[in-house]
Amino acid sequence: MITTTLVPGPREYLESLEEEIRSHPAMNHPFLNKFSSGKLTLDRIRIFARQYYLYSRWFAMYVSAVIANMPDERPRAHLIKNLYEEYGEGKPECAHPAIFRRFLKALRLDAAEVERTEPLPETRLFIHEYLFVCRDGHFLEALGALGPGTEAIVPYIYHPIYEGLRKEPSLSEKDIEFFTLHMQMDVEHSANIKEALLEYAVTEENQALIRQGAMEILGARTVLWNGLERVCCG
Repeated sequence: MITTTLVPGPREYLESLEEEIRSHPAMNHPFLNKFSSGKLTLDRIRIFARQYYLYSRWFAMYVSAVIANMPDERPRAHLIKNLYEEYGEGKPECAHPAIFRRFLKALRLDAAEVERTEPLPETRLFIHEYLFVCRDGHFLEALGALGPGTEAIVPYIYHPIYEGLRKEPSLSEKDIEFFTLHMQMDVEHSANIKEALLEYAVTEENQALIRQGAMEILGARTVLWNGLERVCCG
């Protein structure tokens, strides 16, 4: 008797991947729980901000690398829309790195000095993994990392960070706008990448590549959280 394996439809597959990701350690890390409960002092928040900026300031470059490697113009257009918003829709003061620098300023940190900060080994690994998968990996791995592995989880992982920052009396809602903005905007960014992925997630091989990219970057983010927990909560 010959049996055949049915390949899930693209939307069904991506939804099942998102469901799998919700239980990943990167989504439910002790660092996020400790941050949310207000256990980080202002000095420890500054450590977090320095390290996270080293990653976040290059995010548009990661998106650009994926766009450059995508072979088809129609799905590529979804990521171009995301990239335009990352750059503040043409307004430099609204570009996402600029908004993060306002967060640094509220913490009385100088952005130029922060850029010279030595990354933790865990931060360095996360940045290198992101660059590698987006620039040198298969474009479907990169889309998996960027979409279900990042944009889709940001509203969930930034919420406990936002809740912890709200407990710091020296910070206003405007100061922590970077996190509230992404909790809202990345819902749309994730949906845009999902639309691009729907055109590719039609074979078992492609689905495996998408999942591989998502899981690789989630594993690297778990390492990042490990490092931040070590220096911010130890």
